[in-house]
Order: sequence, then structure tokens, then C-alpha cells
Amino acid sequence: MRFTSLFLGIATIVGTLGLAQTEPGAETFRYESDITRLRSLVIHSLYSHKDVFLRELLSNANDALEKLRLTSLTDRDVMKAGEANVTIEVRLDEGGKTGKLVIRDTGIGMSKDELARNLGTIARSGTSEFLKRAEEGGGADGNLIGQFGLGFYSCFLVSPTVRVSSLPPVTSSNPNPIQHTFVSTSSGDSFEVFPDPRGNTLGRGTEIVLDIQEDEKEWLSTSRLKGLIDKHSTFSTTFPIYMLERKTTRVPVEAPQSPPADGDDDELNDDADTDNKTPEAFETVVEEKWLRVNDKAPIWMREPKDVPDEEYEEFYKAVSKDPTAETLGWAHFKGDTGSGVSYRAIMYIPAKLPKDFWQKITSGVNNVRLMVKRVFITDDLGEEYMPRWLSFLKVTVDADDLPLNVSRETLQNHRFLQQLQRILVRKAIDLFTRLATDEPEKYKEVSKLYGNALRIGMLESQKDKIKIAKLLRFESTRSDYTSLEEYVDNRKEGQKQIYYMAGVGEKAEDLARSPFVEKLKARGYEVLLLNLPSDEPMMGALSNFMGMQTQDVSKKGLKYGDEDEHEAEKKELDAQKVAFAPLIDWLKTELSGQISDVVLTNRLVTSPCTIVVDSMGWSANMARIMAAQMGQEDDPMMEMMKNLPRVLEINPKSPLIEGLLEKVLDLPEDDDSFDAQELKETIRVLFDTTLVRSGFSVADPTSYFERVEALLRRSLGVSLTAKGSAFVRPAPPTAMGPLSEEGVGDDQFVMNAEDLGENVEWVDWQKVKEQAKHDEL
Repeated sequence: MRFTSLFLGIATIVGTLGLAQTEPGAETFRYESDITRLRSLVIHSLYSHKDVFLRELLSNANDALEKLRLTSLTDRDVMKAGEANVTIEVRLDEGGKTGKLVIRDTGIGMSKDELARNLGTIARSGTSEFLKRAEEGGGADGNLIGQFGLGFYSCFLVSPTVRVSSLPPVTSSNPNPIQHTFVSTSSGDSFEVFPDPRGNTLGRGTEIVLDIQEDEKEWLSTSRLKGLIDKHSTFSTTFPIYMLERKTTRVPVEAPQSPPADGDDDELNDDADTDNKTPEAFETVVEEKWLRVNDKAPIWMREPKDVPDEEYEEFYKAVSKDPTAETLGWAHFKGDTGSGVSYRAIMYIPAKLPKDFWQKITSGVNNVRLMVKRVFITDDLGEEYMPRWLSFLKVTVDADDLPLNVSRETLQNHRFLQQLQRILVRKAIDLFTRLATDEPEKYKEVSKLYGNALRIGMLESQKDKIKIAKLLRFESTRSDYTSLEEYVDNRKEGQKQIYYMAGVGEKAEDLARSPFVEKLKARGYEVLLLNLPSDEPMMGALSNFMGMQTQDVSKKGLKYGDEDEHEAEKKELDAQKVAFAPLIDWLKTELSGQISDVVLTNRLVTSPCTIVVDSMGWSANMARIMAAQMGQEDDPMMEMMKNLPRVLEINPKSPLIEGLLEKVLDLPEDDDSFDAQELKETIRVLFDTTLVRSGFSVADPTSYFERVEALLRRSLGVSLTAKGSAFVRPAPPTAMGPLSEEGVGDDQFVMNAEDLGENVEWVDWQKVKEQAKHDEL
């Protein structure tokens, strides 16, 4: 034990001297300014928990091992140096309060140039974006390093000095690789790279040595490190992770035996019995053993009933590379594609979406991880592999048999992957359905987060549109959370239409106050209130659900289903058509070119009139959506759809419409009379107001507001020709000559003490706030 401690102490001294002095053949490199800022952020503000350093370094080791495996597919010689694995060793200094943490992998390794490039510099775009997000977020996002591939810098969280030695494998292009070492400190602005004075000791791979000081001694505890591996990295690699365990024991030492003296044996035996026994001697023995710490079977290879929820949640954090990641649900399944390839898979629904999910088409490209016999193959199956509306899912698939040494394009064309694509879509729908049935409260969160994606899925997936439609949830005049199946169950007798009112971005309560909804609501019919951009196109694509037709209440074709059962209402409507014929004819003449027809309606209760479009035309809501997407007002298709016939529907029971009828009947034959002109102005105001209430825009807003002002003047008895007498002071004459440039660009304002006067008393801001509260009371 004393020899071991002495050896470790000498090693520590030698290592310290090596870091403090320049090694022979060393080259010094300066960090770029962005890298210096980045390291400062990592060390001082980005992470609130230092333990992420181990997760990041093990993730880098796994990447190196994966790269080695892929290289071995075309060059088997790279594997000659032994097993692909990761080892972790704690070397305590004398006293046990400080020491070194050594993390080694037998991966692809790095040459001298790669050490300088990979550890000392980073792509400008990645660095800039990382710094921007880190500084804007104030360090709140603990997964930033993982996202930008900067995990190496996390080692400075626990160690002031880092030594990285690396040796690439022997290849035909590099038959005699040389082991080099990278050395850097957390506070320095430079680093060194030099040939390792120990020679080629690694065989292959990379070794990271961290100096652990007394204030960070928890990272020298093997039990603490094993806990971190179990927490962060159990599922992050399929390569074995070994940790060196040292066990100290005391064993007895046999006392040396003296040769017997000349004389009688009996006499000697008598003497031995009478002497005191010599105390038994012990010596301290240190046993070292490499133990595998990630020896659990991959979670996807176990039966679902044998995996607790906690392990599913930990596995999701591993595949997300985010220790704070949460999931709303998962599906663990296995099967056979029918082409002879069996598989096992786990599918997760994330609890949140990336902020740029709807803007970046590639945001979900790497969410399907393909493995073959527990070996990672790729997570890039192409942008179109998973449907856009399901690209947020995180899926791990392990196939029993697939060719490994083929290009991505060849792999994509493999029959198994083509079959798997359809299977994953079906399993995703099954997962959503199970959550909706078994965990309705959790499904409310799913619907809120992914409802728009499911609506897009219904538009894109004709084969599954009914299954997806059953997963959709809506607000309505009856409930703030309902499904189409519930709507059908609550339908009225004779009702054969699913009524909906759409308005992008509008509140449900505002949609419920639309004139299109008032009669339905008054009679007790349920109307779906839709405010997402995909709602109206989705309902149009659905068309039919469980025997009921979808009906936009702002379009022609609205039917209650009981019209034929009330003869009295039919007779009343026939009589009203005769009575209101003069008004209808007059309105058709006055509004010619703006509407295609004027009809009496039974869809209104209190509103005097409304404007509807043909069942095949664009509603006002759809016109706004299409205008925003096309961005071209002069587009021929846009103009045609915008100008499809509109119908003015008037409510014969409205006092305003009855009053208009009386005015029309009393009109003199002279069309230019004052009464006729005034009535025409009133109708124009009423028509423009109806356009606005129906969701359309007014063709000439300025003229519309002038007419409204004229009506207000008449109601207040103000002359229509009266003008304001306000005097407007004209601007000064045009300036002559150039401006003086003195002081231009000096935007600093300096106030001297003499400017404030003598005996200036500064106001106590706290007293001002307290006084303000007192005044409010």
C-alpha cells in the first residue's frame, strides 16, 4: 500500500511538472476569441449542475467508437488493437483528497492536426449560434452543449487543467501513427499539442486526464461516478463501459520459522509450550478489477411488462440528449415486417416541440434511430422518411438483420425500411388512440401541443384520415373540449350535418357570437369553433364522418334536418317572400355587381343580414389564409376565388329589415330625390357593415368611414358640410446650406455637478414607490 501511494504521488508530481513546462516539440496555439467566450460561458454560467461533464465526455467517446466501427466496415485492420470500449479510472493522490480522473476510449482516435482542429477550434457558424443562444438564454438551457457538439468544454467545469492524448488506428494510409497530447487550462487563452513523451501507449483511441482538486473531490468517488453513468449514460451507448475498482484488504502474513536447535525434541517442545505466542502479522493488499457498469440489456430488447416507467423516462432523456427532457407517452413494440426481418422499437411523444419546428422542414430528420443487433447504424433516413406531421416523434428501431456496409440511398430502398415506414405511422396512430382512451387528461396536453400536426396529418394521409379524425379535439358551443365522435353522439334528431365556424386566431367565444352561429345556438345545435389555420382545410377534406356531412355555417347549404316537419314555418316563409319581394328587388338593383343574389334566410335571429358564399367557394376565413400563403393579390386563381358569387341573406323578422321594407315602399318615383339618396347611403353602410361582420374586408374603407361619419352627423343634428376651424401652422421655409457636423455621432450626455447646483438632495426611489402605494390607497 505504501508503494502504491508513493507511486501515485510521484505520478502526480511528474504530471504537474509536465503541464507546467513546455514539452519537447510542443506547438502553441491560440484560441479564437469566440472559443474563449464560449469556455467562459460553460464554466461560469451555462450549467447549474456540473455532473453533465461525464455525460458529455462519454457521449464523445461513443461517437469515436461509432466512427471506428463504421471505418472497420471497409478496413478491418483498424480493429486490431483490441475491443471497442470505454474505461474510467480514478487515481488518488497521497491523502486521497485530490487526484486524477482518467476517461479512455478505444475509438477512432485523433492525429495532431485533428486534436488542434477538433478541440481548439469550432466551425464559425456553430460557435456564433451557440454563443447567441447561450447569452440570450442566460444559461437556462442545459442541453445547449449537446446540441452544438461542444461537449469537450464541459470538462472545465470540474478540472482547471485537461490533458488529452490520442492515437489514430493503423491504416494503409497511416501505417505508423504517432500519439500526440493536447494540454489546456480553463483560464488560459492558448493550448499546446506535442508528441506524447510516453510513446504510443494507448494502442488506439483517446485518453482524457482531468485534474480534480479538493473542492471537486466528489468526482473521485467511484460510487458517485457509477451513479452518474446509470443516470445519464446507461442507454446512450451499446459499447461496454468499464470502471477500475480497487479493493483494499488485510491478509495475515506467515511468520518465518527458525530451524530447530541441537538437543532433545521433547525438551524443545516443552520450551515452546511455555513461551508466549508471537502476534500474527498482516499486510495490506490492493486488488484491482475492471467491472462493467452498463451491463443492463438494452431497454428495447426487454419485455414491456418488465420495464418500469422510470426506465422508459430515463431512456427518453438519453435519446434526447437532455437530462431535463420529459415525454407525454411511449409505445414499446416488436414485430415482423413479413419480409423476414423482425424488429423491436420504442416510440416517444416529446412533452415539448422545438421552437423552430414549424419553420424548419429538417427539424425532425434525426428522430428515427436505426440499429441492427444493438449496433447503431444511422439516424439519417432522409427528410421524407417520417411524414412531416409525425416527424416530432422520437423512435429507436432495432432490426435483427440488415446490410451494414451500404450507402444511405441503398439502405433507404431496402424493403424492410419501406415496410417499417408504414408500420411506424400505424403505431403512432395507435399510441395516440391509446392515450386518448386510457389517459384522457394527459391526452389533453397531447391535443394542445400536437393538434395542429394531427390536422395536417388528416390532410396528407387519405388512408388514415378517419382514424386521425377521431383523435382531434375541438372547442364548441357546448363544450371547450370535444371530439367528432362525441359530436355525433350528441346530434339532434334528423341532423345530418356537422356544423363548424372557422376563424384563424379568433377566440372561441368571439366565434360563438358570429351571426352565422346565432340561430343554431338558439335552437340548441352544437357548432364546432375552429381557430387553427389547418382547421377549415381539414374539415373540407374530411367531408364525411360517421354518416354526417361537414358544413361550414358561413356557406350556403345549411340544413337543420327538420325543415319538412313544420308546415307553419314553411307557409310563413312563403308569405314573407311575397311581402319582402319589393325590398329584395330594390336591393338587387342597388347592390348589383357586389352580390349575386338577395334571399330571405332562417339562419339569423337578431342580426338583420349576413353574407354567405357558395358551398364550393372560399369563406372569408379561407380567403385570408390563402392570401397570406400566396402573397400575391394579382394571382389569377386568387382573384377568381375571391370574386366568386356572394349572397346577401336578410332576416325578415329583424326590425331593421322591416323598416327598410317600409322605406322602399314609400320611395317616390323620382330616383334622385333626397329620401332615395339617403336610403341608398344607408344601404351602403349596412352592406359594408355586414361584410365586416361576415368576416370579409371592405373594398373602400375610407368611403365606408365617411358614410358612417355622415350617419353620425345626421343622428346628432350636425351639418354634413360643417368643417373644423382648426388652424394648422405651416412648416418653416426650406433650409439653405450644409449642416454643421460638429458633435455628430456624440451620443453621450454628461452632467456635471455644477449643472445640478449646490446642496442637491437625491430622491430615494424606495420612498417614492412607498408614497405611490400610499396615494393609491
